Amino acid sequence: MTDENRKEMTEDTKRALEILQPICDLLGISLAADKGLLYMRDQAIGIGCNSTYATVMEAIGYIFQTEYPRFRQGAVTGRDLEEDIKRYWLSRPAMEKLKKAGVI
Repeated sequence: MTDENRKEMTEDTKRALEILQPICDLLGISLAADKGLLYMRDQAIGIGCNSTYATVMEAIGYIFQTEYPRFRQGAVTGRDLEEDIKRYWLSRPAMEKLKKAGVI
């Protein structure tokens, strides 16, 4: 990405790239933005008037669609994705126990 392209980006796009770059580097996904488009690998994603949040969510959607099988099989984290997602989820009995203890 050239400095000229970076100057043309909105502040939201710049912030989104700062958030996404380390994630994409970890997963080996090329990332660039230019003229209202976010490029992840060879996929162009329209982000013309997006907020930082919306741009990040578009990228997360792309990552989920393209990388999910690798995560599910534990190739990236070494653990099952479902375990990672649910690790902070509390069952109803656990919630009640914490409420009684005054923790929540």
